[in-house]
Amino acid sequence: MPPQPPDESTEFPDELARLPKGRHGLPPEFVAHNQRERLIAAFTAVVAASGYEDTTITAITEGAGVSSGTFYKYFATIEECYAAAFDAALARFGAILIGAYDSESEWPLRVRAALAAWLDFLAGDPDVARLLTAEPFVAGPVIAERYKDAIDRATPYLSAGREQRPAGAEPLPATTERGLLGAVNSLVSRQVKAGRAEDLRDLLPDLVQFALTPYLGAAEARRVATLP
Repeated sequence: MPPQPPDESTEFPDELARLPKGRHGLPPEFVAHNQRERLIAAFTAVVAASGYEDTTITAITEGAGVSSGTFYKYFATIEECYAAAFDAALARFGAILIGAYDSESEWPLRVRAALAAWLDFLAGDPDVARLLTAEPFVAGPVIAERYKDAIDRATPYLSAGREQRPAGAEPLPATTERGLLGAVNSLVSRQVKAGRAEDLRDLLPDLVQFALTPYLGAAEARRVATLP
């Protein structure tokens, strides 16, 4: 008779804990979730340590404590594993971003709060910081498209500032927001690649001023950027 799934009183392992060998009686869906999450976590750690181009399935599976067959059960390629890790990291940040943006009532302060939340999120997990900001450019078209989609989803938070511009001002190019966000990410990724992710919050005043200047002008953008 096959082992019965644990009842409600059973204490499940942490989702990233290595599962006991042999007949453990854990539900198949929990095992699948655990193995997939461990593979994603191992991939993120390997990429942070070695870079995407030097990441191998062997290194990922050794880090996750599973076989290569288990890897191929969930992902057809390393790029597919990257896509899953990228999506998972952005999903974690999504609620944080919305909460930060909505915590302020005035648009300039909303942008400042969102940028602060982004920097804090990345500084708190340097491995994820590299995954999201530094490696997408060398990881192939699938990840490049995900990076582009992430930028596109963030543009409305900035484009709301067009309403802040004075009447009669020259219209901004349609690509303004995408260009600003790309430049912000470039500055962040440089610091991440230099091994200084923990200090990303130091970039906040410069990034706020850079992002707000096209909408508010240099003086007002600088004032908001230097608020305590």
